Amino acid sequence: MNARELRKKYTEFFESKGHMLHASAPLVPIDVTGKLDQSLLFTGAGMVQFKPYFRGIAFPPHPSLVTSQKCVRAKDIEEVGNPAHLTFFEMLGNFSFGDYFKASAIDYAWEFLTGEGWLGLDPKSLCVTVFEEDDDAYALWEPKWIAVGLDPGERIVRLGEDSNYWPAGALSAGPPGPCGPCSEIFFRTVPESEMTGDYVADEKADKWLEIWNLVFMQFEWRGVVSDPERPHLGYTKQGMDPLPQQNIDTGMGLERTARVLGGFGTVYDTDVFSPIIRAISSRASKEYGVDEELDRAMRVIADHIRTASFCIADGILPSNNGRGYVLRRLIRRSILKGTRTLEIEGAFLSGLFPAVVEALGDPYIELSERGEAIRVTLAQEEAAFLKTIRQGHDRFDDIMQEKGTIDGRDAFFLYDTFGFPFEVTQELADEKGVTIDEEEYRTALKGAQDKSRKAHGAGDVFGGESEAIILAVAPDAPLHSAFVGYDRIRHATRLTQISPRFDKNQKTTGDFQVCLEETPFYAESGGQVGDTGVIEAEEFAFGINNTWKELGQIWHDCELVRFPRELVGVSDQEIGAALQSGTFFAPVLATADAQRRLDIMRNHTATHLLHAALRNVLGTHVTQAGSLVAPDRLRFDFTHGKGMTDEELASVENEVNERIAAASGVRVHQDVPIDEARKVGAMMLF
Repeated sequence: MNARELRKKYTEFFESKGHMLHASAPLVPIDVTGKLDQSLLFTGAGMVQFKPYFRGIAFPPHPSLVTSQKCVRAKDIEEVGNPAHLTFFEMLGNFSFGDYFKASAIDYAWEFLTGEGWLGLDPKSLCVTVFEEDDDAYALWEPKWIAVGLDPGERIVRLGEDSNYWPAGALSAGPPGPCGPCSEIFFRTVPESEMTGDYVADEKADKWLEIWNLVFMQFEWRGVVSDPERPHLGYTKQGMDPLPQQNIDTGMGLERTARVLGGFGTVYDTDVFSPIIRAISSRASKEYGVDEELDRAMRVIADHIRTASFCIADGILPSNNGRGYVLRRLIRRSILKGTRTLEIEGAFLSGLFPAVVEALGDPYIELSERGEAIRVTLAQEEAAFLKTIRQGHDRFDDIMQEKGTIDGRDAFFLYDTFGFPFEVTQELADEKGVTIDEEEYRTALKGAQDKSRKAHGAGDVFGGESEAIILAVAPDAPLHSAFVGYDRIRHATRLTQISPRFDKNQKTTGDFQVCLEETPFYAESGGQVGDTGVIEAEEFAFGINNTWKELGQIWHDCELVRFPRELVGVSDQEIGAALQSGTFFAPVLATADAQRRLDIMRNHTATHLLHAALRNVLGTHVTQAGSLVAPDRLRFDFTHGKGMTDEELASVENEVNERIAAASGVRVHQDVPIDEARKVGAMMLF
């Protein structure tokens, strides 16, 4: 069974168990409510998009779901190339939101792994771990091993929170978020005769390969203790609260399990890698499987070109910070492996992209849809870096001329600034008869890595998240705000939530933020700024200065400009205390600023006209990389390998003006199924 068949078999199994197939989230971590998870650089697990479901603040389309999620984890990039470690991988997952819990999750995993007609693995090749205090999970696994004639004491291993609580360390100082004990499933990669019987030692020696993790998601770790200065946050001393329901979150590694099923030595031998490895081998004129150093270089390039292709397909572009920095680093590592280790002459990376489509293009059609943008971006980045390599050589010569030597800090500077690997600098230094202090270099490198990990947030999946601070909520407030502003700017509705606004020190500012049951105010999204206007009731009025979205709710930042009779002349503190009385939960009339909205709409339409004109003039590789749509101006971000000429600028300007002069009608299509949108040619950039 290859990876394609495994992906299909997994979803078929869980659909037969009543699960609904759900689409993969993009690599930019956006949850099911449309909120960007600011604590994460990438979607690193199948559960990331489902956090609102686990927390009970949004309702899933079905109580149990199954996915094949594309993921990126880049914290331990130096491990890539070993038999199992990847930066981009697919995570097969089954999820329950209050539907089933430990017993069914364990039953499903066992049936799929060992059952006839499914994977049919020999139980003798498996073992499981459980959290040391989770007697329930141990008791559920125990009879399964007894039934196949194996000693449960040898097949079930109890481990502490660092190994079997998700996320690791959540019971003490882990990152905030949904959490719970977990049970990991391992496959034996060597003959039984080579096992020592010491699980920890065998696992460290890669004799046990983790293929599946079952997380029993039932708590919310707050990550902090109670704070007298911020009583409104309601944190407990222990920082651990039960979630509204017991949930299941699982993740099976597609590439790792395909490796097991194919009897391969590494994940790179599977069908989701083999076309890419063949393409690299051909371009380098080096045979794969003969020399370990060359093999590892090919595996690194194969991993990184997959990651880079999917990142670009999801709208991530090379840059010097954040996601773009990680992408740029992966591209540059690939180029260095190709030019230094494999001795490939000239540019080669973009030429490998067709092999990525061959390996993964059938389930992920975005690779083909954005193929031109991916190829152009890879080619531009490669050309720029090859030039940088030459600059690094020049800077090395400058340092030697200035100092007569080169130390560890200089070596790190060359690595950090020009992407020069330490071994390249060392080789050049050897030619000059100079010895570099490698320990000094490692110290500087570790300091930079520590800063990078802190910047990434606590882990690839969880991170510190802002808390919605709500003082008053209508008893029947809906979980989602409804936007009704496509065809109106004024709407009669009711106020459902109200909260004071806080500054960065958690002090009240005197302003408020409110939610409406239905709102004509457009929330900031897709580069378009939020609406402004007024919300009026018989006895009070709010002036709205911004509109934004979080966790499915549309929030309106506002100032109380007309007060209820009983609050005239009182302090901000007394107004805050009066919120709980329900004074503000009355019928209101919400009115967005009509002229401002029209100006914004014109500029929004202009970004689409500009996008189309740029593609016509410069080529279809041009795709939107960001934008700002405001009432007084617009900004459109895109990548192109060089500056536009005066003639190109004039052509784009003329085409946009001609479209505007044509005054064609604009229609909004809402809630169109993705397949129908694709058939009529809708661009899907993110």
